[in-house]
Amino acid sequence: MESLFFVLTIVDATDHYQTKEKLRVTLSEFESLFKYNPNIVYMIDKEGHFTNFNDAGLKILGYSREEIIGMSYQEVTVPADLERTYNHFLKVLDGHVENFFITMKDKKGIAISVEITAVPIIIDGKVTGVIGTAQDITDRLSMEQQIKESVESNRAFFYYNIDPVITYDLEGRFITFNKTTEELLGVQPEELAGQSFLPFIDEEVREQTWNHFQQVLKGQPYQYETIARNKDNEIIYLHVTLIPAFVNNELTHIHCIGKDITLQKRHDEVMRYMAYHDNLTGLGNRRLFNEDLRKSIQQGQELAVWIVDLDRFKFINDNLGHEAGDQLLTSFAERLQKVVGDKGSVYRFGGDEFAVLTPHFSELEVKVLAMEVVCAVGKSFEIDGFTTVLTASIGIGVYPRHGVDEKEIVRAADHAMYHAKKYGRNNFQVYSSDIEGLAHSDLRMEALLHEALENKEFVLHYQPQYRADTKELHGIEALIRWNNKELGMVTPAAFIPVAEETGMIVPIGEWVLEEACRQNVTWQNAGMNPLPVSVNLSLRQFYQSDLVEKIKAILTSTGLPPEYLMLEITETIAMQEDIATGILQELKTLGVKIAMDDFGTGYSSLKYLQNFSIDHIKIDKAFVNNLFTKEGRAIVATIISLGHHLDITVVAEGVETPAQVAELKQLGCHVFQGYYFSRPLPPDLLQDEWNHS
Repeated sequence: MESLFFVLTIVDATDHYQTKEKLRVTLSEFESLFKYNPNIVYMIDKEGHFTNFNDAGLKILGYSREEIIGMSYQEVTVPADLERTYNHFLKVLDGHVENFFITMKDKKGIAISVEITAVPIIIDGKVTGVIGTAQDITDRLSMEQQIKESVESNRAFFYYNIDPVITYDLEGRFITFNKTTEELLGVQPEELAGQSFLPFIDEEVREQTWNHFQQVLKGQPYQYETIARNKDNEIIYLHVTLIPAFVNNELTHIHCIGKDITLQKRHDEVMRYMAYHDNLTGLGNRRLFNEDLRKSIQQGQELAVWIVDLDRFKFINDNLGHEAGDQLLTSFAERLQKVVGDKGSVYRFGGDEFAVLTPHFSELEVKVLAMEVVCAVGKSFEIDGFTTVLTASIGIGVYPRHGVDEKEIVRAADHAMYHAKKYGRNNFQVYSSDIEGLAHSDLRMEALLHEALENKEFVLHYQPQYRADTKELHGIEALIRWNNKELGMVTPAAFIPVAEETGMIVPIGEWVLEEACRQNVTWQNAGMNPLPVSVNLSLRQFYQSDLVEKIKAILTSTGLPPEYLMLEITETIAMQEDIATGILQELKTLGVKIAMDDFGTGYSSLKYLQNFSIDHIKIDKAFVNNLFTKEGRAIVATIISLGHHLDITVVAEGVETPAQVAELKQLGCHVFQGYYFSRPLPPDLLQDEWNHS
């Protein structure tokens, strides 16, 4: 019987199976890391060819697996990084782990910045290839670059800003500040660090400024203006912008940007002073008078309005000269202001006319003060070695008894003043219903003005303008005169206001325009060099709806080319800016030139130069007369400089002395007009002057 044997070998395979399981797990983990990694994961052999590539990497670079397997890493590396990448590759093959940054390119050639970690693949102790991960850091690098640029920009904004830039803590103490802050305040850094800003603020606005600072603690930006003082106690006007700064949604500090507006403030003060004060006497002008009167009436204050007109001033001015006349006006203004004192406010109304506003304590008190003024004015004045006596006629109206608004009360005072003149001058009159003198005078003047046009009583005189550099004739200004049989030779100052008020200024102005153009053509036909003739446009005339058509018709009928007509306007004309702009544009299209007369005496001179196309600006005579004072010279120099920068010809009016000529030349004035060169002349005498120029 045959026996069967089973040989059973039992081997302990526990370690084997455990090892196998570990290997499976490891391979699974590696496969997951390789397959699902969002970054580029690749394997390359020792020759640098891709042997494996994960799906994320294929998607990022835009290749299919078939395309990239077998490709060299050099084909996806930008040329500039090839040598550096090769050196890292050699180190990995030498068994090192390398971490480096390069720029790869996808299938379309688009650059991708990556951070690579490359490790050697080691089998049986030998390096057989490389496995690497490449993280796309393009966005991160872009953000880092933006942050770097932002930091550098902020640093430049802070340290190199021409304005003070400061960071405060919540108590207003300096944390950081730029060099401009130190220079503006005139201090060293250690004098600011940790200190409050309040000691640098002017005492008068310190509490108000602190209240402003508190507003930013509410978490919103805040702006205000304040006054600081530097180490030398000099005033600095500042415009301040405060910006709250938050860290983790908590307000931690305050950023501050300051703007030194000292020069702007001083300029505004000068311009406001020029707008509201008479340059010769320093008194408030008609604009300030009107505003003060309007405010008083709005507040319901009972007050007296005085119109003070000098008697015989024209006679004195003509005989002693305009310079002496200006000294006389200045002396009179000082004397009037001294007598009135703190009982009222004194203004120069214009020309030789002044105004006073006083509270109406009682009619007796007003009359007593008026008598004191008459007596004080009547005393002699010493002017350049001459003794002269000047008197004044004063008219007084009381609000609200004699008028319910500004116009009525001023008219009442004006009526009373004319009544004082009718009664021998050198006296005062309080308005009453019995005073009809001015009304009758106005009616008579209006009738005579109508007759003057019909009887051809108006004549034009012409005052030449001379170039400063060549002394040649530059232009001519037409000035109207009225020769009436009943009134004699009447100056424009006497009849133009009535003409303005009654509307007669429009036909009179048209006659002046036509006559000036006709005369200019006559001169040119006589062989004179063509020059522009200047004609003043009144307020009513300027705003006539058919002004442009009338000027065009006059130019056509007289045959004067438009470039030889200069129309002079004042800032009062330009008050209705929108309408004025349209009219001036039409006039410029027509081809005529525009001059701004009495430049600098109004509040918006610079604004008008911006908006209107101006060929000439004329410096007011009052500024020229005040040329040798510090303020006067500064104003004239500013106007001339403005003309140079804007390419506008500057004409100085009222030039009467060699000293004025020399000073104006030095300042760069283009054209002179005044008695030093020539008085206004009849046409034939001007032609002689023309021939000899």
